[in-house]
Amino acid sequence: MKPVQPLAVLLPLVAGCFSAGPRPQAPVNWTIETRAVPVVAAVEPKWGVTRLAQVAVRAPYDGAHLAVLRADGSIAFDPANAFASAPSALLRGAAQDAAESSGLFARVVGPASSASTKTLLEVTVNRLALDCRVAGARLATVELTVTLVDTRTVVAVASGEGTAPTGTGDYSAAFSSAFTAAMTAALKRL
Repeated sequence: MKPVQPLAVLLPLVAGCFSAGPRPQAPVNWTIETRAVPVVAAVEPKWGVTRLAQVAVRAPYDGAHLAVLRADGSIAFDPANAFASAPSALLRGAAQDAAESSGLFARVVGPASSASTKTLLEVTVNRLALDCRVAGARLATVELTVTLVDTRTVVAVASGEGTAPTGTGDYSAAFSSAFTAAMTAALKRL
């Protein structure tokens, strides 16, 4: 039997495996919901019961960590701030709430509903980021497109953008306001 090398025993201690140093902080988790003034796009419904078919968030904005747009044109991901779930999952409820309150539809059901609908609403989020490209400014930014489909035919497409300052540090409120503004703009154009 060979004797254990002293260096092999000490290596984990030297490498820091048992050190009592500071551990990385877990990121703060944020959410997105329709908090602001309800979206109103029509007094009378234009369409009947509609299904929110999908909410898709385009890469690179589809990850959990907040995307940060920088002045040099690059994008970074904030290790200290993350969404509480995948952005598309978070936005599903907010998109359904916004579409429901818009007045454009007799009713809006979710993708898992067993209700039969003739029209489908699709939401594609093209940008979901913290815009830090201007010195001293930090804005929650949302750009999206809504598509209304009737029996597999595209009936209408509209886009919207929204921004909100993040001065208080409440990213949930800022992204919720920016998303609501973007949905309001798109639904009013639908």
